[in-house]
Amino acid sequence: MQRHPHFALWLHEDAQLSALLGAEIVGRTMLHEWPLSCVQRLRLAGGATRIYKVQAPPTVEPAFYARACSPLLVAAQLIEHGEGLPALLMEEVQAPRLTDIGLPAAEALAIGRAALAQIAAIRGHLPALADLRTAALWLAYWQTVLDDLSQLAEAGVFVRVDQALMRGLTRQGAASDVLAAFESPIGYVHGDLTAGNLFVTHSSLRVIDWQRPLWGPTALDLVCLLDSLALDPRAFLDEGVVRLFYLLRIAWLTQCARRWFPAGAATYDSAIVRLAARLVA
Repeated sequence: MQRHPHFALWLHEDAQLSALLGAEIVGRTMLHEWPLSCVQRLRLAGGATRIYKVQAPPTVEPAFYARACSPLLVAAQLIEHGEGLPALLMEEVQAPRLTDIGLPAAEALAIGRAALAQIAAIRGHLPALADLRTAALWLAYWQTVLDDLSQLAEAGVFVRVDQALMRGLTRQGAASDVLAAFESPIGYVHGDLTAGNLFVTHSSLRVIDWQRPLWGPTALDLVCLLDSLALDPRAFLDEGVVRLFYLLRIAWLTQCARRWFPAGAATYDSAIVRLAARLVA
């Protein structure tokens, strides 16, 4: 095993991966890295490629691939090692991402709805990072986020998140339109259904990055998709689910600052202020 040069992540050596794949690795390219995950493309002798991914908590992706069954998913192999969560070896999808196609908003939304239908049909005992299937569960969850925000502000870790913003977030989390989102269709939510995570072939879809799914209003994934395409989700979806999406983004940044990567707190502090501004229609 080799340690990532900057983050607390452990990666398999070429020889270990070659033995698992039954082919020599002739190239290894970094595709994405941040403190909680690292994704590389492995090029094998003969020209084939694989995607290699290691990650740190919080993630349920290894468990997801171990349990889930759907044509929406790429083929994936879990690799155990003694340094944390299992790594993943996955096929590389040979298809354009939705972000590269440049479709009109209505067509992109139709593809998003087709992806939601396939997500709803995934078989298996699916893991999730949060259960937000009811308004009561949401309110309890949001209170823990507000408590974390308050502690971060009181400790001086967050300086831009002030009391006025906290009062606004408290109101927004319990707003009637946000609570009404839990009366809409509820199910398994990818949680990061960006246009970059959605591949479109001539006959099918593929979705990657199942790190932080949840149970909740399924339209959250459509908000995410439209937002990633720089389209206004309020033009297509109910206000309450749009606000809920941005509140969940604030929750994620707050949790990162408190638990998962405190070194990024200054960046999260500013990002939360920007997200709070987007809660206002």
